[in-house]
Amino acid sequence: MKLFPRLCLLLLLTACSDKYVQPLVFGAVTWPGYEPAYVARELGYLKEDQAHLAEFTNSTEVLRAFRNGQLDIAAVTLDEALSLRRGVPDLQIFLVTDFSNGADVLMVRHGIENLGQLKGKRIGVEKTALGAYYLSLILHTANLASNEVDIVSLPLDEQARAFREGKVDAVVTFDPVRSELLRQGAEVLFDSTRVPGKIVDILVIRGADARAQKAHLHEFVSAWFRALNVIQHNSTRAYPIMARREQVPLAQLEHAMPGLLLLDRKLNLQQFAGNPSTLLSTGTEIQHILKENGLVTGSDDLSQLINPDFVTGADLD
Repeated sequence: MKLFPRLCLLLLLTACSDKYVQPLVFGAVTWPGYEPAYVARELGYLKEDQAHLAEFTNSTEVLRAFRNGQLDIAAVTLDEALSLRRGVPDLQIFLVTDFSNGADVLMVRHGIENLGQLKGKRIGVEKTALGAYYLSLILHTANLASNEVDIVSLPLDEQARAFREGKVDAVVTFDPVRSELLRQGAEVLFDSTRVPGKIVDILVIRGADARAQKAHLHEFVSAWFRALNVIQHNSTRAYPIMARREQVPLAQLEHAMPGLLLLDRKLNLQQFAGNPSTLLSTGTEIQHILKENGLVTGSDDLSQLINPDFVTGADLD
């Protein structure tokens, strides 16, 4: 008789194991806009059985890992998401993390004083949709064609060294590389305040994974916004966590934060609102620019790209 309760417990555990859902796997480069996930983990809002957080040194690695199915969630730019659609037809954007508000920059050597002087210069840029897209915006502003500059493909983690060794004259980049280049004597010639609303960071997932991981995804989004609230309203608690993880001085992080606008739940809902939504309109505009420059192919119908359900249903308590 004493074995009966144990047998029932064993059967119950076996039944539960059949319903076990693997934790989400989230991947991102080092970027303040993606920090809410890591702050949520540090503060205990996000548990190991809900999500594993991976870190990458450049965007190319993030995109590759997502395409290969090693990530459930990827933190990317909107233009990178548009390029991902070719290999991931059920791609969905479920959260907008931030807008660049001066954080994305063109750094140049001393002596290059205007965009026209970029003609014939070597410009280092990461070989991603974002790099190509942002550089196209810069060249358009400068009235220069892409064949009038020497474009050098440089992963993010190689940019500072390439500039220091004189391999490039200018670099399209963002923090923490921006701060390192400033220490090397580089100067900001162009930043994203000149193209407002064009550089948008988002979180994406496959539609199939969103359905299979619905509960974990709701928990992830809720934890994200809870952590974001701490970042925005209790920086003395959040910033040291962020600076330590990014391995930068606290003062450097504090200097970088005004360069981006972090979107809370209310601002996310605004992006998802409308018919078409604000985010969809932005994506359509970027899609047009990318197509003009041969950076993406495929359908212009982005209506299935946006999934507001997880922001709408986020629990902020």
